[in-house]
Amino acid sequence: MNEVDDNTKEELFEEFLEESDEMIMEMEGFSMNLESNPNDMESIHGIFRGAHSIKGNSSFFGLTPIQALSHQFENYLDIIRDGGISVSQDVVSFILEGSDHLKAVIGRLRAEREKVSLTASEQEYLERIYDKIGEQSEGGRKEELRIELLKFFNKCREDGQLQVESPPNDLFEAISRLAPDLVEDRREKAESENERWKYGALDVSREFIALRKFSEQPGDDDAFAKDPYTVFMDNIDGLIAKHLADELEEPLPLLEDLKDNFQIFYQDEIGVDEILASSIAESMDEYAKALTYIKIEVKPKAETATGGASKDNEKVVKSKTMRIQERLLDDLIYHVGELITTNELFNAIQRRIEQKNFDGLSSDMKSTNQAFGEISTQLQKLLYEIRKVPFDRTLSKLPGIVRNIAKNSDKAIQVKMTGGETEVDKSLLDKIDSILVHCIRNCADHGVETRSEREACGKAPEGLIEIDVNAKDNRLFVSVKDDGKGVDISRVRKKAVDKGLYSPEVCAQMPDQEALDILLTPGFSTAEKVTETSGRGVGMDVLGSYIHDMGGKLKLNNNPGKGFGVEMSMPLAYTTMIKLGLTLGVGDNVFLVPAENVRESFKVTREETGSVEGRGEVVQRWGNIFPILRLGELFGVEPKYDNIWDAICVMVESKGKTICLLVDEMLGQRQIVYKQLNLKTREPNAFEGISILDGRHMALILSVDGLIKQFQE
Repeated sequence: MNEVDDNTKEELFEEFLEESDEMIMEMEGFSMNLESNPNDMESIHGIFRGAHSIKGNSSFFGLTPIQALSHQFENYLDIIRDGGISVSQDVVSFILEGSDHLKAVIGRLRAEREKVSLTASEQEYLERIYDKIGEQSEGGRKEELRIELLKFFNKCREDGQLQVESPPNDLFEAISRLAPDLVEDRREKAESENERWKYGALDVSREFIALRKFSEQPGDDDAFAKDPYTVFMDNIDGLIAKHLADELEEPLPLLEDLKDNFQIFYQDEIGVDEILASSIAESMDEYAKALTYIKIEVKPKAETATGGASKDNEKVVKSKTMRIQERLLDDLIYHVGELITTNELFNAIQRRIEQKNFDGLSSDMKSTNQAFGEISTQLQKLLYEIRKVPFDRTLSKLPGIVRNIAKNSDKAIQVKMTGGETEVDKSLLDKIDSILVHCIRNCADHGVETRSEREACGKAPEGLIEIDVNAKDNRLFVSVKDDGKGVDISRVRKKAVDKGLYSPEVCAQMPDQEALDILLTPGFSTAEKVTETSGRGVGMDVLGSYIHDMGGKLKLNNNPGKGFGVEMSMPLAYTTMIKLGLTLGVGDNVFLVPAENVRESFKVTREETGSVEGRGEVVQRWGNIFPILRLGELFGVEPKYDNIWDAICVMVESKGKTICLLVDEMLGQRQIVYKQLNLKTREPNAFEGISILDGRHMALILSVDGLIKQFQE
């Protein structure tokens, strides 16, 4: 590796990570087959091949802990392949556990992008492998280490000098392979020393900075410690204790709620995901409003001869990569060639215009422009295809999560999954990954009963969790349901009354579905006390908000005594910068609004309008009352029409909230190509970006969510 330049190293490392992810996914698939068919030796062979590939690749990069784990796991599987160990349910469970450990350590490597050490549980698993394969028992490893040390010291000359150029590396590799716990790096990263945060006279810097990092680096648990849960709890408990000691009780409810939410949502399988990070960030932002920030001036370290900045201040940008089918790249190259040809046709037309040769120009311009439009459409579709990945990547991890939960309780749970072949935008898959983990844990933890409880109810001892994925009309539909005990609606009603959300009379008359939707209320829980996995329905408000942020919808289904389910729908492409939009005219100004946020546009009569105290102008539609937001008044633009019944109402929706925008006219439908708006505006921002209307004019793209928030303020 010393002769390879840095760029090539990085490329090779990226390829290693991608190949490892593929190997892990294949191993998970074989593991699922092995779980249902323990005698399937082809699954054993498949897992063996994956471990063998990871072992070889990790050794190339000097990743000794990963090499040691995959190598011994491979040895264990090889003994099974040779018939030395008979396959039983315990053996299958041990193999599945090994696959999970390899996946976890590769995941940490991707996040940290540098050498990683084995966690305590992974080291303990490695110890168990040594015991199981006999030759690598504790005594065997000590003997091998003794032999390796003798080989090393035999390299010394009589005068005590070593004969090799870098002898410590040989010794370090031997110890790392045979006893990696002896050379584990236990150093902890230092806290920031150049900033202070105070609550009055109380210094909360250490705890506040540590907690804030959890929201700034979601998923990067190794940035905090090998045990992020303990680090978070130590800091939040320390912060609460400081406030109690100084009798500063005002922020305690906020901090205690944050602690409760963390206990509810943190799972070892996904660590601090974006859902949990957003919850932490919201609480920390609210807490920071009462803090005083003090910047401590630190003398800069002497710069190097080249004047370079300290590496401590450099931010490492972690790139995301994905594999693309060669066929799609060939199609892309073909369409780019067509685009170049069309560009030459436009150049020819331009020359004819300059030469004032207008004969047949209009017809040629029309056909060339039409060809350009067709190529643009094909390129857009092709780029969407390139970004698509199969949903199997997310589904493959879920049976393992359920298996671990069932193993620690008196439960037997089968997971049935359909639609894994459905392809979705990679960015969407990254977002929905943690959502599904929360849902599946909720089903396994609180939905499916224990064996004895199910038998007492006349159910089969084995519970069932079903996950269905399908795509239709540019939307993704995901359903997660179990055949457990469902939600006790009467308990939900009672809790709603106890919390003062509704009166007993209103709750009693409330339809069951409406009562079930109370679970989506922020902070609502049916649990008597908060534990690590408190009660059914806890956190549904966070999941609902997260899905709404993605432009999706969430529906809860309940069948008391028979099961509970969650139905989700969202756009297939989450990060696309090209969307279908509507063009709105207000006075002499033009605005764009994404079509996905528009429910309908209509004109109203004088009788359908009115005003409500505290809500302003409203319009009646479909038996409901909706508030009206005059865009002209909001943006200081003189509209053509003052009366609501003369103008046009555009009903828009975001995150479950609806409002009617009052505009002068609808100018049509068009593709919106998003451009970043590099202007500082007051929050919440009413604009998502800016788009080109024609060669000379631009139009602002409205943010429906921002408009609704501004209206509410």
